[in-house]
Amino acid sequence: MKKLFTLLFALLFSSEILLFAQSDATVKEYKKMMKTYPYSDPDPVPHPQSRFYPYNRFDGFTDVAVDKEWTVIDLENDYLKVQIMPEIGGKIWSAIEKSSGKSFIYNNEVVKFRDVAMRGPWTSGGIEANYGIIGHTPNCSSPVDYLTKKNDDGSVSCFVGWLDLLTRTTWQIEIKLEKDKAFFTTKSLWYNATPLEQPYYHWMNVGIKAAGNLEFIYDGTQALGHGGEKNSDWKTNTKNGKEVSFYRNNDFGGYKSYHVFGKYTDFFGGYWHDEDFGMGRYSPYSDKAGKKIWIWGLSQQGMIWEKLLTDNNGQYVEVQSGRLFNQAGEESNHTPFKQKGFAPYATDTWTEYWFPVKGTKGFVKANDKAALNVKDGKIWMMALQNIDSELLVKNGESTLLSQKISLKPMQIFSQDLPNYQEENNLQITLGDNILTYNSDPKEGVLNRPTETPKDFDKTSAYALWLEGKALLQMREYDKATEQLQASLKKEPYFIPALCDLAQLNYQRMNYAVALELARKALSINTYDGQSNFLYGLINVKLNKITDAKDGFDIASISLEYRSAASLELAKIYFREKNYNKSLEYCEKSLEYNTKNITALQLSAICYFKTGNEKKGEEFLKKITELSPLNDGLRRTLTYQSLNKPTTFSKQDFQAIKNEMPEQSMAEYDVFFNDLNLKIDWKGTLPYHDLLFKNEIEKAVSLSSEQYFPFRPETAELLEQAIKATNNWKPKYYLALMKWHFRDFEGAKQLFSDCKNEPDFAPFYAARAELLKNSSKEKILSPQYLSDLEKAASLDPKQWRYGKSLALFYIENKNYKTALEIADKYRKTLPNNYYLGLVYAKTLILNDRYTDGITYMRTLNVLPNEGASEGRLLWKEMNLMQAVVNFKDKKYNEALKNIADARLWLENLGVGKPYQSDIDERLEDYLEAKTYEKLNKNELAQTFYEKVKTANKANSKENFNDVLATNTDLKKAIENTTFKDNENIRVLRKLLF
Repeated sequence: MKKLFTLLFALLFSSEILLFAQSDATVKEYKKMMKTYPYSDPDPVPHPQSRFYPYNRFDGFTDVAVDKEWTVIDLENDYLKVQIMPEIGGKIWSAIEKSSGKSFIYNNEVVKFRDVAMRGPWTSGGIEANYGIIGHTPNCSSPVDYLTKKNDDGSVSCFVGWLDLLTRTTWQIEIKLEKDKAFFTTKSLWYNATPLEQPYYHWMNVGIKAAGNLEFIYDGTQALGHGGEKNSDWKTNTKNGKEVSFYRNNDFGGYKSYHVFGKYTDFFGGYWHDEDFGMGRYSPYSDKAGKKIWIWGLSQQGMIWEKLLTDNNGQYVEVQSGRLFNQAGEESNHTPFKQKGFAPYATDTWTEYWFPVKGTKGFVKANDKAALNVKDGKIWMMALQNIDSELLVKNGESTLLSQKISLKPMQIFSQDLPNYQEENNLQITLGDNILTYNSDPKEGVLNRPTETPKDFDKTSAYALWLEGKALLQMREYDKATEQLQASLKKEPYFIPALCDLAQLNYQRMNYAVALELARKALSINTYDGQSNFLYGLINVKLNKITDAKDGFDIASISLEYRSAASLELAKIYFREKNYNKSLEYCEKSLEYNTKNITALQLSAICYFKTGNEKKGEEFLKKITELSPLNDGLRRTLTYQSLNKPTTFSKQDFQAIKNEMPEQSMAEYDVFFNDLNLKIDWKGTLPYHDLLFKNEIEKAVSLSSEQYFPFRPETAELLEQAIKATNNWKPKYYLALMKWHFRDFEGAKQLFSDCKNEPDFAPFYAARAELLKNSSKEKILSPQYLSDLEKAASLDPKQWRYGKSLALFYIENKNYKTALEIADKYRKTLPNNYYLGLVYAKTLILNDRYTDGITYMRTLNVLPNEGASEGRLLWKEMNLMQAVVNFKDKKYNEALKNIADARLWLENLGVGKPYQSDIDERLEDYLEAKTYEKLNKNELAQTFYEKVKTANKANSKENFNDVLATNTDLKKAIENTTFKDNENIRVLRKLLF
């Protein structure tokens, strides 16, 4: 009997354990059919001066859906289900709290691409990672590399990553779901694989739904703008008294960007009070100091995007986390919130926690352990992992609550607080500082300066260098050059400006000029780290290896350059076949950056070269643990470059799943070529590899379609190819690279050397664009028109050439020819609204206003973010027709035209802002003049008064102020500098 009782007890006890034990998390990859509004029409013309080169742009968008099959990855445990879309930028598409079935991030049930990102297509919702330069990252709508993994501890991971061609940095995110936690993590690894400083920009954009009485749970004192300016106090807008931390109270003005600032805080989130449900995000302040809210705006100006971006899921907003305080635009460079650079060969890592919150009426503090709320004398705590600790609540010196609590993930503790009095004097502690909270509003307030001193000399050498440095980090190379030169004009030996100008010339492959600048800097301070490092890089290119070693060795004295300089020395010694010496410097490099992937790779190769296979494998394993994406291919290439027995497998190439596998292969190619190691790509030869192997004729036989070279290593090979062949392609490719780095004269010479030999339409379109962008003359040369016409004749179906031709004739005031061309092209592509808008403009310029009005009522524009062209054309053609009717004494018809001008037709892609934000002084003025002619003087006076009392701050140009006084209007119009403004054109039509 005793044995039976013991057995029963053991069974019951084990059942209880099983009841509360969490199962291992699971990972599943599958295909899912989704309603999709696809994108198409890649631009065949390279645009080296654009911020997105060497990528193309897509201009084809549609309001007709198709069913499309997408790859989906699900990570799931007992509490959460996380869905990832590796073919749409690796975006985390949804994250569902299983007990409620609700996604705590915006789950868009359709894939609706719209022209929002730098390359065009973008989709709303989910969690989107952005690295590199400001904006939605170039891969936000295209496939990325990915793999899934079941971990030994019962967790599961999905790795997503990409080689960013703009910066040649690589980023990777491990999206991880543990078996016993109610959060998932995103661990970023971002690596600058280049020897140059790169732009540093990273933000995670998280869509959440706007409905449900949404509150933004953001701790701060003020909100910064993209220009670094203080937008308003947070959480209450001081101008109108609205509590803008609630979504519904943002019902004023246009789009909103709140970079919430001013508190030392490590979490934020949103809470839908109507559902008693929300989302949170936590990471240490050192990992993510930036936190932002983006709102389209609550007027129709913003709400039009609801249907543009989804079908039935409603409006969304974005809550965002950043490495820096704000997403700095150019104006921000005039404030303390400047750009930041990503150091050579630097590796950055950080982790964020994402989780649901429910049943707590909101929250005032959250981390990876729990979410806490205190309100109206009550406390709530929701666990994100197992908690078994004491909860202590104090009000000043008085203890309100001291209680042991045991919670499992998603369980909630709630308790009325006895003797609760002062809301702003609470101190709450869970366990041994598992979670702490202080309700004092002054707690965590920052004293960091937010404005540049008024007496800071903005014309000093230092200030001009700061401006040039920031522009360099924004890839604005021509503007950066101007500012750096201006700095040196003030102070010819200002070392930072000399160095950055040397780097620019190094990028432009002007090595002699770069060397002169670096030497000048060293003549002032022989130990300057940046000067020595650049001196080393430049001398490597000039094959002055002793001088290069000298530069790198002295650069390594500076901690900032120690790892990078040691790696460059390791590469030199490897090329000299001094593998032990190379390994010695690899070790030095890794001592100061243990995650320097290039140094780890070179270490492995050195160990293989010296016969230490075991150590070589150990270093390959370290890389695998750090960056597992494409690991098989990396290993295969390493073995092959060392002439070890190995063959490519089909699986190796399939590991590269991103949009541009050839670019990933080219980057591997560059690494091994730089070490004088040979790779045989077994029939999958990228262009760069053919050039490296001196197979020039094979290289030039490849198609030029969508090939936009940008690597300096390619430029060196192209220069050799130009000498080896008479083919135009190497000259064209090198011209694109010189143009990209703003060497306009070098680019023009190479384009000119090609003469008219190419039979490739984008060549002529690109040459025409170069002539236009580099010309200081207002009238373009005959060569520009000739090249455009040549492109159009080679590819008559390409609408972009027709658009450019029409715009050329508009600029040259040949409006009749412009109309003929625009009409011809838009008839072939009636749904192309880019052509439609140009056609509408030519109708205005040819005084065919009624035709234009009729046409624009049927034109369907799918806009880009901030688009307004369709609305402005509609306003102008109606007001122009109103003036025609006014002069013809058809006053009632003129009034009808003015009324139509006030309309905001949504088919033109622009929603109506709040009435208080619309400048209608021109419409009011014309209406007043018309009522005068109808002898309705009271009405006329009413509209004159509206003009006088209008909010002038909403006017685009101050010349509209003359309408308020109605004095000497002709003279004012003649003197204005805004000759091409639609308001000016209407007034000129009226007065002249």
